[in-house]
Amino acid sequence: MTSTINNSQIAVDLVQLTKDIAFFLNEETAVKWTFKPLDEPFPTQYLKGPNEAELAIRIETYGSRKGRVEVHGNFHIGRNREFVDVREWNHSTSERCKLPEISISGNRGAAAIAKEIKRRFLPEYLPLLQKAITKRDEHASYEDKTHANLVILAAIVNASVPTERDRTTASFYHNDKAYGDIQVSGDSATLKLSSLTMKQAERILTLIAEVR
Repeated sequence: MTSTINNSQIAVDLVQLTKDIAFFLNEETAVKWTFKPLDEPFPTQYLKGPNEAELAIRIETYGSRKGRVEVHGNFHIGRNREFVDVREWNHSTSERCKLPEISISGNRGAAAIAKEIKRRFLPEYLPLLQKAITKRDEHASYEDKTHANLVILAAIVNASVPTERDRTTASFYHNDKAYGDIQVSGDSATLKLSSLTMKQAERILTLIAEVR
């Protein structure tokens, strides 16, 4: 019972601590961080910042690291909140490099924690976040182009186009005989055609030979 009370108090303290960290992060800067309310006050709180930045503020509640505050940055900014991975490979270990994170003693208080976030975390996190945003936007543009081109080609043979953006193939049946798949990748298309008449095959191959 004592442990539950302690953890509950830590949760309440973390909410206030996170709000206080936002206050000190906003001192002497035009950049504004705001507390992101959650339905439950435990075990992680969040701060929303500029340009889709989001910090996770977590406090350890047991073990040798009890009372330490850990700060992580959000990279779940893809379509439907997917994680956008911008980690590079460490060729000496054949593993991906870790995303930025820092750990500070909670006893140092909100002002010191905010100072450490500014000094040790944000200079590494914010450039990586911008890299993730660029990667996400490029991927979204590519998906949109792929989908638009699939719609154009599918309309020629009245094929149904999947609504899911990650599905890039439409199947069709024509004249109860010819059938196939239309697969699109950006501005490139792959056609898998079956049961064509000789006339259809000749026209398609002639067009391929003539048009570049």
